[in-house]
Amino acid sequence: MATIHIAPSFTAGVALHRALSAAGAECTILADLDDLSHGPIDAQSLRRHSSGRLFSHVTAREEHSRHIAWLPAYGRWDPRFIDLDTPTVFWFGRRSAEEMCSMLYFASAAEGRPWSFIDVTESNDHGHVAATSPSELELLIDSQVPVDDTLSAELAERWRILQHENAPFRVLTGSALTSVPEDYFDRLLLQHTPTLPTPMSRVIAETMGRAPSGPVADYVLRGRLIELIAEGKIAAEGNPSTMESCLLYRVGI
Repeated sequence: MATIHIAPSFTAGVALHRALSAAGAECTILADLDDLSHGPIDAQSLRRHSSGRLFSHVTAREEHSRHIAWLPAYGRWDPRFIDLDTPTVFWFGRRSAEEMCSMLYFASAAEGRPWSFIDVTESNDHGHVAATSPSELELLIDSQVPVDDTLSAELAERWRILQHENAPFRVLTGSALTSVPEDYFDRLLLQHTPTLPTPMSRVIAETMGRAPSGPVADYVLRGRLIELIAEGKIAAEGNPSTMESCLLYRVGI
């Protein structure tokens, strides 16, 4: 019977596709294209994006195809992909807020329906699917753990709490997701912005490497840098919307 494998990001989906193709699996892969670790996640906000075709799927029978055909899905975690007849496996790692948010959202959508998960956390030092090699993922195929009703309800409730808080960011503190304010990354960004003009890409890369809460996307930090520029805490030479050509430096020290 064909299985649906769900990846918590597009990068994770590409790696998972290669792993499942190498294993000769016959399945469908869905990749979450929306990073739910930042921005509003209240029900109204999610409904506004529910028809945005934010997911893609491929069949792993396209073995080692150079051009993978990712096709639009029907929207955010359409329940039609979760049914009694089709095994559904969600892949995630506990060291990525993006992957944890994706898993919890899926759990809320899948509540009352059968599904399983594969947790890649202990498979390597990175602890999330997007940074796990296809060869490492291949070793985990068929290691899924079924989600019982108790765990399903617990995961769905965790997501509802985060939705109620509806914070600008959700980060990992230890093994738990925590809602934090919009200036959460500002101190770290300021620490890695020198007084001499420095490429924005370097500031972002160094901040990404020091973030105590785990992986954070470069576009998230770029958005905060733009806010700090608007507040006059950082000066910019060039267009801040273009990381490669923009130089930043601290002011008012």
